[in-house]
Amino acid sequence: MDYLRGGDLRYYICRHNRMSEAKVKFIVTNILLALKYIHSKHIIHRDLKPENLVFDSKGYLHLTDFGISHQYK
Repeated sequence: MDYLRGGDLRYYICRHNRMSEAKVKFIVTNILLALKYIHSKHIIHRDLKPENLVFDSKGYLHLTDFGISHQYK
């Protein structure tokens, strides 16, 4: 398991009252790509929230906490 030192999305949103449109697009794209990937592996996360989205040292988001996820098919 990798150590993700960037903090979670909730912390980031609380620290930055305003974000540029480009930053919001980047964050949303990261979330959509993560969901597309896990859905391609037939996994439903079922606990998507800012606390479960964590930044790595390069600024990319990673989806965490698959405790109540479900694999279908």
